[in-house]
Amino acid sequence: MEVQSTSESFSPILIYDSECSLCERFASTIKRMDSTSHIELISLKEEEVYENFPILNRLECEKEVHLLIEADQVLKGPKVIEYLITLNPTIKKISWLIQSNAGQKAMDIFYKSSNLYRESLLNRCPKCKNK
Repeated sequence: MEVQSTSESFSPILIYDSECSLCERFASTIKRMDSTSHIELISLKEEEVYENFPILNRLECEKEVHLLIEADQVLKGPKVIEYLITLNPTIKKISWLIQSNAGQKAMDIFYKSSNLYRESLLNRCPKCKNK
C-alpha cells in the first residue's frame, strides 16, 4: 500500500471488513462507480494500514466503516455514507436534501440498520465466530 503524504496527491482510503459479505458487496459497488474510482479500498484485516495511519484503531474499524479523506482526517459510520453519496453526480443535485435534519436522520437510520445487519451476518457466520 503506497499513499502519498501530501493532501494534493492523497487518495481517500475506505477501510472495510473483507470477511463480511455485505461489506464485500458494498466495496465491489464502490470499485465499479466512476465517481468513487479514486478511492482505495483496504481490508481492516491489513495490519499495515494501522502502522501507516496511527489515527486508525482496528477495534473501531471493526465496529464501523472508516474513510480516510486525508492522512490525518477520518470519517466514520454514517458520515462515510454521506460522503460517498455526495460524490455521485446525480445526487449532487439534491445534496441539500441529505444535509437537512430529516436527511441526516434518514442517513443515520440507514447506516445503523445496515450495520446491525452486518453484525447479525457476522454473528451467524461459523467462520467469523471462531476468530
